[in-house]
Amino acid sequence: MANQNAIRGERPTGLPRASRTYGKGRVCSHPGCETRLSTYNKRDRCWAHAEMRIPRLRGRKPATGSA
Repeated sequence: MANQNAIRGERPTGLPRASRTYGKGRVCSHPGCETRLSTYNKRDRCWAHAEMRIPRLRGRKPATGSA
């Protein structure tokens, strides 16, 4: 008998969704700052002038209000 190999394939899938863009040529809105923002940065300020955000990495959401 001849050497028989099965040909296997995959289902065709679409391409991944493109990253959202927020316009070219934007500049930080902080007075006196001329930093150009990335087209992928959705904020209106650069990292140096943006408000600090602390992400919740694991666990439960912290309780709001006094105990």
